[in-house]
Amino acid sequence: MFLLKTKVCRKPSLASNGSGFTLIEALVLLFVFSVITTTFYSVFTLGGRYIIESKNRLGAVALANEKMEIIRNLQYDDIGIVGGIPIGNIPAEEDVVESNHTYHVKTFIQYVDDPFDGISPIDLDYKRVKVTVSWRGVGDGDSNTFLVARFVPPGIEQNLAGGTLSVNVIGSDGIGVPQALVHIVNDEISPGVNLSVMTDDTGNLMLPGAQQSIQGYDITVSKDSYETVETIDPTSVTYSIIDTPASVVENMLNVKSIVQDKLIDLKFTSVDYLGNALPDVTFHMEGGRILGYDMLQSPAAPVYKVVSDSTTDENGEENFEDISPSQFFISNIGVVADHTLIGLDNLSNFDPIGSKYAVLVAPGDSQEVKIRFAKNIDNSLLLNVLKAADDTPLADAYVELTNTDGYNGSATTMVDGVVFFPVSTDPLVAGTYNLKITAEGYEEYSGTVAIDKLTTQQIKLIAVE
Repeated sequence: MFLLKTKVCRKPSLASNGSGFTLIEALVLLFVFSVITTTFYSVFTLGGRYIIESKNRLGAVALANEKMEIIRNLQYDDIGIVGGIPIGNIPAEEDVVESNHTYHVKTFIQYVDDPFDGISPIDLDYKRVKVTVSWRGVGDGDSNTFLVARFVPPGIEQNLAGGTLSVNVIGSDGIGVPQALVHIVNDEISPGVNLSVMTDDTGNLMLPGAQQSIQGYDITVSKDSYETVETIDPTSVTYSIIDTPASVVENMLNVKSIVQDKLIDLKFTSVDYLGNALPDVTFHMEGGRILGYDMLQSPAAPVYKVVSDSTTDENGEENFEDISPSQFFISNIGVVADHTLIGLDNLSNFDPIGSKYAVLVAPGDSQEVKIRFAKNIDNSLLLNVLKAADDTPLADAYVELTNTDGYNGSATTMVDGVVFFPVSTDPLVAGTYNLKITAEGYEEYSGTVAIDKLTTQQIKLIAVE
C-alpha cells in the first residue's frame, strides 16, 4: 500500500495569528503616535511662549518701577515732562533695551485738582504720574503694563500759577469722544509745550498749570475711524477760522471745545436711466467739515475741508473714502455726448441759482449717489415742476403720466423739482400723453404733453389762497 502525501500551498494573508502587526494596526499606531507627539509639541511651544511673555512682563514691571523710583527722588517742582504741562526734564517717550529686549516707556504727568477741597478755580493738590511700558510680545502682539502714583507737595496747599486748559472733544451729536489723542504744541512760551495725551471717558482733558498764552496752543485731535481735526493759525489764511488755537489766561479755567466725528465713505456713479455705466463724467464737489467763512463774500461763504474736481472712471465710479462727514455740494457736472442730465438721487437740497445738488451724509455712514443721464434719442419725459410764485423747485409733487394705449406711470418730484419718465426699463412710445400733477397747498394741474424722443417740459403750480 502506498500513502500519497499532498502539500497544500496557501496565499499570504494580511491577517496574522501570531506576533507582529497588520497594515491597519500599523496605521492606527502611527496616527496615535502623531496625535500624542503634536499635542506634546503644542503644549511645549505654548509653555515656551508663556515663559517668554512672563519674562518680558517682569522686565517691563521692573522698568516701570525703576522709572517711578527715579521720579520719587526728584523735587516736587521738578516732576514734569519735556514739552508737557507741567514742564520738567523727564522724557515723555523713550525706548529702553533691557536683557536684549526693547521696551517703549511713556510717561504722563498731570496736575490734579481735588474738587472736594472747595478751592477754585485752580489749586495745587497733587501730581498724578502714569508710567506705561509697552513691548512687542510673542507672535508680534502688542503688550503693555503701567504704574500710577500720586505725588503730594510738601507743606500747606497753595494756589497754582498759570491757568487751566480744558479740552472737550465732542461729536456733532454733543456726546464726548473718549480716548481721542490730543496733541498740543506751543512754541511761543518758554519752555515750549509739545505733548500728546488721551481724553477721558467723557471726552475731556484737563491740564492745570498751563502758561498764559493767547491763541498759542495749537491742537490736533485724532482717533482711529474719526476725522483728524487741527486748529488753524488765523494769520496763515484769509478767511475767518472756526477752530482757532487755544488760549490760556492766568488763574482762569480756559475751555476749548473741538467737534470730531466719525469718517464716511461717499461714492458717485454716473449712469443712464437704465443703470448702464457712463465713464469719464466730470463734476465739482465741496463739503464736509467747515474750516471757516470767507467774510469778503456776501453772504459769507463757507470754506470746506473737502474740495475736489473729479472724473468718474471707466466703470462710471468715483470714490471718496475716509472723509469728514456733513453736507456735500455737487456742481459743474460735465456734458455726456448725446445725453441729457436728468438729476441725482439721495439729495438733501438743491440750489437752482448755482445749480448745486446737496447730499447729506451722517457720521460713520456710507452712501452712493447716482448721477443720471438719458439718451436724447429715447422717447422720454423730463418734467420740471416749479412754484409759480418764485420759480423755485417744488418737491414732493405727485405726477401721473397716462395715455390711451394703457400706459400708466407715476412718480414724485425730488428736491430739485424734477421727475423723469419712464420710471421703469420699459421705454415710452412717441405720442400724446395725459399729465396730472397734484401737490399739497397747490392747485391741481391737468394737461397733455406730446413726447417725441427726449422731451422736456416745465410746469408751474399756483398756490391755493
